[in-house]
Amino acid sequence: ELSINVNRSQCLTLQGGALILERDPTRPTKPTRVCGLSLPEWSSNKIVPLYNVLWAERNGQNVEITYAEPLPRSHHRLRPATIIADASVTDAAEVEAWIHALLARAYGAAKARKRAKVLVNPHAGPGGAMAKWERDVEPLFRAARMTLHVQQTTRPGEAVDTVRDLKDLDQWDAIVACSGDGLPYEIFNGLGARPDAAAALRSVAVCQIPCGSGNAMACNLCGSHHPSEAALAVIKGVDTPIDLMSITYGDNERKLSFLSQTLGIMAEADLATEHLRWMGALRFQHGFLTRVFKKKSYPCDLAFRVAMDDLDEIRSHYKAHMDGTVALKQEQTSEDKLQDGGLPPLRYGTVNDKLGDGWETLKYDNMGTLYSGKMAYLAPDANFFPASHPTDGCFDLVTVDSDLSFMTVVDLMGAVADEGGFFGNPKVTYRKLHALRVTPRRQDSGYISVDGESIPFGPIQIEVHPRLGKVYSKNGVYEASG
Repeated sequence: ELSINVNRSQCLTLQGGALILERDPTRPTKPTRVCGLSLPEWSSNKIVPLYNVLWAERNGQNVEITYAEPLPRSHHRLRPATIIADASVTDAAEVEAWIHALLARAYGAAKARKRAKVLVNPHAGPGGAMAKWERDVEPLFRAARMTLHVQQTTRPGEAVDTVRDLKDLDQWDAIVACSGDGLPYEIFNGLGARPDAAAALRSVAVCQIPCGSGNAMACNLCGSHHPSEAALAVIKGVDTPIDLMSITYGDNERKLSFLSQTLGIMAEADLATEHLRWMGALRFQHGFLTRVFKKKSYPCDLAFRVAMDDLDEIRSHYKAHMDGTVALKQEQTSEDKLQDGGLPPLRYGTVNDKLGDGWETLKYDNMGTLYSGKMAYLAPDANFFPASHPTDGCFDLVTVDSDLSFMTVVDLMGAVADEGGFFGNPKVTYRKLHALRVTPRRQDSGYISVDGESIPFGPIQIEVHPRLGKVYSKNGVYEASG
C-alpha cells in the first residue's frame, strides 16, 4: 500500500490492483448541503482499477490522473475522465515518486505512451469505422499520451502497399487497424512484402480495433469486440509473439495468414454474403443456415503433416503451453531466430510441389466444412479452435461431414458458442498440424476464405511459421477458454 495526502483531508492510495481516492479519517471534512441534507465532502471512496489508469502527472501543485471510465448505462463504452487533486501538502519528491509507482503498476509489462500508425477502413462491416475511431478510441489513445498518425484507407489492398512502403517503420510500436479482420490481414502481408520482412513482422505489433463483422483478432487478443474496450486493451497491451501461416495457391502465390482458412459451408456463408455486410455478424448466421438445408458436399483430397490428432494428447499439449512448462522442439524453432531479409523459406514447399515423406493423405468425398486456424475465436460467440495457442508451433484443423442432419449441424454450431462444448464432439474431427494441402475435386468453382478474404478457388497449401508475428494482448495468451 502506498499513499500520499491530497486536498488537505484526503489520501490517494495504491492498494492491490486499484487506485483509491479516500478521505483521511484523522482530519475533519467540510460538510456540504444538498437538498437540505448535510453530506460530508467526498462521502465515499473513489476506486479506479489500475488497468483503467491511462496517465498521471504533476501539474504545479496538483496531481492529475486520467483514467478510462465506463459510460453510464453502457459498460462497454469508455471515456477519459480525470482526477485532479491538490498535493501541496505533500513533498514534491514524494509526489513524483508516487506518480512513478502508479504508472509502473498501471502499465506493468506494457509499454506506456505507445506510438501507433492507425489505419481506418470506413467501409468495414456495417460501416461507421471513422465515427467509432473518433468517438470511442482516439480520445482514449490521446489521453494515454500515445503518438498517433491516422490514415483512412480508400480501396482494398491499400494497407498492403502502405505498410510495404513505409520508410519510418522503426518509428512505430504498432500498426492499428480500425476495421474487421481484413485490414490486419493486409497489414501482415504488407510487412511480409518488405525486404526486411522477418525483422519487420517481429518488431511491430499488429492490432485491431473492432469495426467489422467478425472482429476475431480483437476477441482473441483484447477479450472484447467493443471498440473502446479494445482500445484500452491496446493501450495496456503487452508484447506477444504469434505464429503465422503461409498460404500458397495458384502459380506459387504466397500470402500470410494470422487467423483462419476455410472451404465448404463456412466459406460460402462468409464470402457469398458480402452483399449483406449491413447485417453485421448476423450475415454469417444467415449464410450458414440457408446452406445447411442443402447438405452440400465439397469433395477434396487432403494431405497433412500431423502434429497430433489424439484429443487427450491435444488437451495435454494445450495445458502444458498455457502453464508455460513446454518449449518448442528444435525443428520448430529454426525460424524463431531473428533473421535479415524476407520471409522464412517454406519448409514443405508450395502447393505445386510433389508431396515428400511424412505426409498423410485422405480422400474426403463428404466434406461439409473444413476450417483451419491459429486463433480460438472466429467471431464473438464462436470459439472454433479452443485448443489453439499463440506460439505452440501448430495450427488447428476442424472438419465436419456433409451428410449430417440439419439439427445435428445446427447443434454443432450452437456448441461453438458453448465454451468447450465443441471440442470432443464425436461429429467433429479435430487435429493439430504443421502443414496441410487441400485439393478440391469435382468442383468447377467455389469459395476459399483466408482471414475472411477470398482467394482464387483451387488447391491450397498451409504451413506454420513459429513466432513470426507480433501483436499486443491483454495477458500474453488468447482471451478464450481452452
